[in-house]
Amino acid sequence: MKALFFSPFANIWEHSFPEGLVAEGLKENGIEIVTVRCAGLYNSYCVAMSAAGLTAADAEKKKKQVCGACIKRRNLLDKDFGFRNLIIEDFLDERDYTITQALIDSASLENWPELMLNNVPIGRYAAYEFLLNYKIMGTNVPPELFDVYLNQLRNSTLTLLSAEKILDAENPDYVLTYNRLYGVNHAFLAVAEARGIPTYSLQGGGHITHRGETMTMFKESQTQFQLFHSESWKTYQQAPIGEEEVNLVASHFDGLLEGSSAFAYSSAFEASDPRLLRDRFGIPQDAKVALIPMSSEDELNAAQLADLLPDTSQLPNLFEDQFAWIRFVFEYAKQRPEVKFILRLHPRMYPNKRENVTAPVVARVMELLEEAPSNIVVNLPSDNVSLYDLMQILDVVLGYRSSVGAELAAFGLPVVSPANKDFFTYPSEINRIGSSAQEYTLKLDDALREGWSIENVRASFRWYAYLFSRIAVDFSESVSAKPIAIRPKKPGFKLWLWRKMVFLVITFGPLIRERLALRGRSSSQLSKNVFFDVISNGRGSVAESSAWPTRQNSFTNETELLEKYLNNLCNGIWKDISAENSLAAKIRAAISKQLGSL
Repeated sequence: MKALFFSPFANIWEHSFPEGLVAEGLKENGIEIVTVRCAGLYNSYCVAMSAAGLTAADAEKKKKQVCGACIKRRNLLDKDFGFRNLIIEDFLDERDYTITQALIDSASLENWPELMLNNVPIGRYAAYEFLLNYKIMGTNVPPELFDVYLNQLRNSTLTLLSAEKILDAENPDYVLTYNRLYGVNHAFLAVAEARGIPTYSLQGGGHITHRGETMTMFKESQTQFQLFHSESWKTYQQAPIGEEEVNLVASHFDGLLEGSSAFAYSSAFEASDPRLLRDRFGIPQDAKVALIPMSSEDELNAAQLADLLPDTSQLPNLFEDQFAWIRFVFEYAKQRPEVKFILRLHPRMYPNKRENVTAPVVARVMELLEEAPSNIVVNLPSDNVSLYDLMQILDVVLGYRSSVGAELAAFGLPVVSPANKDFFTYPSEINRIGSSAQEYTLKLDDALREGWSIENVRASFRWYAYLFSRIAVDFSESVSAKPIAIRPKKPGFKLWLWRKMVFLVITFGPLIRERLALRGRSSSQLSKNVFFDVISNGRGSVAESSAWPTRQNSFTNETELLEKYLNNLCNGIWKDISAENSLAAKIRAAISKQLGSL
């Protein structure tokens, strides 16, 4: 059996090294490994350059420096792991470049989404990271950015053409890549899938501080969304979680509150006085507070254009889009003048520590706010208020698509959502779902009346435990990828300087870290068994593997573990929060009442 890894971005060590560990485990199980690498084909601009802090507008010299560093890491990986590698350029000829240029010449601002090549919608597949980087909604590409898109189109087209020849030459049994969403990766996998070759997409796990130490794997176009309805999740969520799982989830939230990760959009928890926060937003000290967290629209848009989301047209859907939902909430707020509602704009809509672009959708939000009643308060990223400080004054979360719902449920807050066919973030069981306007209104009222509950914590913790210990495979024995604590948390000079330093280290460093990692690598037998089981049995994801050990714990012990975690928060980073109606006070009262009943 042969597995072909399409891996042109070796310079992103946080991706390429764990990917190599997966490949090595398969190799030990008798599968021949072949890697497909780049020797500079994408030197006009690529994902590895973006990861090194460059933009499409940077000088050609800098881009070539990244290419050189990428080749060094490529050679180091393949030599040490003993993988046979193929170079993409070796499979391209003059005709391929002519076909590519003709496609580029035919592209326009109007027709790019319809561009096809060999039955692959290459125009849309090529656009994925471009749409995200510039936060573009729909298919309206600004004319001044079209050349940047055309470069993506060039890279993806050449990849597609090379894939046909590579697959002819190697005839692999499986094709794998790190993150199928990248345009060139998607192009390569599309060719394999057209031939009936099973494909798998690898990616770092969802844990905020251990993301790089874990690896997920999904077959073909399957995503995490399919797992929400799987037997694997249904079985897992019915059983209480134990100390190891609770601690794993707790460390994720420790990382979120710390706010240092590039994947955490909220700023760090600062232990702000809840009374001062209420005063700042003009909220009476005794008023109930509901959060309306907006989600970013461009991520959904890019995934839809790349055919990376399942067909959910048959599912119930209460509102046409996020803006229709907010208008409904505004009308609800008018009928509940005693409740204050905080509309929190997603930090991704504005320049942040990952992208330095303001989303065009912001203007639409500002127009929408003209309809807001007086008990709607707006929280902008420029307010510099951490979500984890804000939660101390909340009673209810009004979810629509944002991951904030599951996060705040983990601290016991009730989350109420409308039926939403495009809800791909976490299992709907964590939320109270309203399928009609009347039911949605009743559930909002019920949540405001009932408030905090340990059962909200339980439901969320079980999901996160599944996410971190079943959807992802642990490689922490060999990989240490915690966020760099010194990374600046806000856009500005410090973040610019940090990125420059990262570029210098990645590009000109002597590969000491990489050599040490390779020398000390050691993957667990469980990780090897899980990936081989998925590949050899054609499973949809690592969560469905039969290699996972069985779990045993009691409901009572789970409750004690959750209360212990919450108590540690109250006596730790929340120890100075004493406001009577703060989240910390509600949790202290609930735990005290529980202890008193024993």
